[in-house]
Amino acid sequence: MRVFLFCLFALLGTAPAMAQPGWASGEPIVEAELVADVAQAQPGESFHIGVHQVMPDNWHTYWRNPGDNGLPIEIDWTVPQGVEIGDIAWPAPIELPLSDDIMDYGYKDEVTLPMPVRLAPDFAGDTLTLVADATWLVCEEICIPEERRLELTLAVGDAPIQNEAGYWYIRSALDTVPMPDPAVSSELGQVSDRVVLALMGGDFDGPEDTVRNLVFYPFKSGLIRHAAMQDYRRVEGRTVLVLAPGYAAEDRVESSRGGIVSYEVNEDGRWVARTIEVNPELLDDDMTLDDTVADVTMPVNYIVILLLALGGGLILNLMPCVFPILSIKVLKFVQVAHSDAAKVREQGLFFLAGVLVSFVGLAAILVGLREFGLPVGWGFQLQLPIVVAALAVLLFAIGLNLLGVFEIGTRLMGLGSGLAETPGARGAFFTGVLAVVVAAPCVGPLAAGALGLALTQPAIVVILVSAAMGLGLALPFVALCFAPGLLRLMPKPGAWMVTFRQFLAFPMFASALWLVWVLSIQSGSSGVLLVGGAMVALSFGVWALGQAGPVWKAVGALGLILAVACTGWISRIPADTASSSSVTVAEEAWSPARVAELRAEGRAVFVDVTAAWCVTCQVNKVRVLNDPRVQEAFNEYDVVFLRADWTNRNETIANLIRDHGQAGVPLYLLYPAGGGSAQVLPTVLTRDGLIASLDRATRR
Repeated sequence: MRVFLFCLFALLGTAPAMAQPGWASGEPIVEAELVADVAQAQPGESFHIGVHQVMPDNWHTYWRNPGDNGLPIEIDWTVPQGVEIGDIAWPAPIELPLSDDIMDYGYKDEVTLPMPVRLAPDFAGDTLTLVADATWLVCEEICIPEERRLELTLAVGDAPIQNEAGYWYIRSALDTVPMPDPAVSSELGQVSDRVVLALMGGDFDGPEDTVRNLVFYPFKSGLIRHAAMQDYRRVEGRTVLVLAPGYAAEDRVESSRGGIVSYEVNEDGRWVARTIEVNPELLDDDMTLDDTVADVTMPVNYIVILLLALGGGLILNLMPCVFPILSIKVLKFVQVAHSDAAKVREQGLFFLAGVLVSFVGLAAILVGLREFGLPVGWGFQLQLPIVVAALAVLLFAIGLNLLGVFEIGTRLMGLGSGLAETPGARGAFFTGVLAVVVAAPCVGPLAAGALGLALTQPAIVVILVSAAMGLGLALPFVALCFAPGLLRLMPKPGAWMVTFRQFLAFPMFASALWLVWVLSIQSGSSGVLLVGGAMVALSFGVWALGQAGPVWKAVGALGLILAVACTGWISRIPADTASSSSVTVAEEAWSPARVAELRAEGRAVFVDVTAAWCVTCQVNKVRVLNDPRVQEAFNEYDVVFLRADWTNRNETIANLIRDHGQAGVPLYLLYPAGGGSAQVLPTVLTRDGLIASLDRATRR
């Protein structure tokens, strides 16, 4: 519960944060207390308690469905035996637009969240103490998670005694809780590419101009796009609200259709605001929408997204984490290019299949995690130290194979590395799989924007964009397989291939070394020791398996088991959050509070969102951020350097990435001095471009 609170630690807005005095040093923002509508409770009877919150100007908390961002309150109760506390009765929310395409739902100024309480008839004791461990997110242009222990002690007697102040807090809140209207029936479903909510009866039976400002707030996110326009018309005798579908519209229409409807009704020339709860039936008839209904979708140029993803996939071929893997297949390609062109084409297609299956599989995992409300980004698999260690051992094994320590077909290769080295279709397929596993964290400059936008779209868009990126990664190899002219240019097999094969072992070892360095940041020296032990055990196991006799086979198998055990044990090491940046300018760890504090002082702030497993991040660091002229510019322009390290899983940083329309790292944000929204700098930095940006950010 405590960990989940921080999944939305920060929402960065479009204006400077006007911090309340003292909040940055830990003082609470929200004034909160438990209130009750009775001063004395009676066993066997029910009453209400509530969490009463008072927020400073411009700050807000969240409704049960926070919208596009945010987090509703969560409460863990500690109560005596014989006490039952019901669910929160949520007052109607207000809209909290953050931008043209981001809409949240919540509360401003003051709110009471009431809950029913029942005492058992045999409740013993003269007093009742209720303890609530509550967590919530309070936001302005930044968001701060707060955690509070609230206590309330009531007398217990033969008759209830009303608490005047608490009673009016509770009563005012309950009066704003939307309730179903028995006279109104509703249906919800999908018509063409839209979600429609049909309302019949009650206030919705009159002419079209009897209701206005009709808005639907779903109980679950993903049903509709919260920021999209909601249009309504009279269609076939019903008032129909036309909505843009959300990323999970199909599933929500089937299982989570409930929500509230806010509107104004004309009563004798006076407009009266009303809010009702609706639990629609599934729309089961063929509805025809009037052509005049406005297009409520927010069109996205999907062609551009797909082209960006395709280009990003092409660039992945040049990444140092991908090139060694593809070199394996090029070597095999040379061996068969002059003997059997049909096999070459077959390998190209199977390589393409392996890449596409892997990319689509990763996208499906991302969509699934998104359904559970988890903020994740592309390349998330390398946030797990055990995955980093396993990949390091795997690349080390492939390097040994290329040097001839063991030959293709041994049992070790059946464990994984041989899947990529195996000749023919299977080897081509698993080379594609392995290429994607190590390529995913290397999100390039074109792919980052495409993935960032795609992850806000329905699942099918995420899948298609991922497939386009996979196609770009596989395209050069597949084109080579199907171009006879290029085949004739391939060199003939010969003794040079043995040398070339051995040479390719060293890029493998270099890649394994890079992954060990990543692991050193994630799991410290203990992780390095264990992965080193796994490599030694692997080498010994491979050597023993090559000896004659059953005893050696058993010893070799034991070595492989020990290698697996060492790798698996890494998952039990606590993450080492120590960073290893080589930037010599004054550098601080990023946090939403620190950003807000610096912006309140009118300082320019540069945020480097990075990860040890991100190759592009490290290249930018070596080529640009470590450049003496860049470091001098940071000092000259007095720009504060903050680093957000995403090497290990961090929901707060994941949300920072998502909130700025990206899917992974690197992400570079530059907040100008004196206020203004953050500028998202290019994924691939240049020295002159960064210095010019620092100059502009400090001009007033």
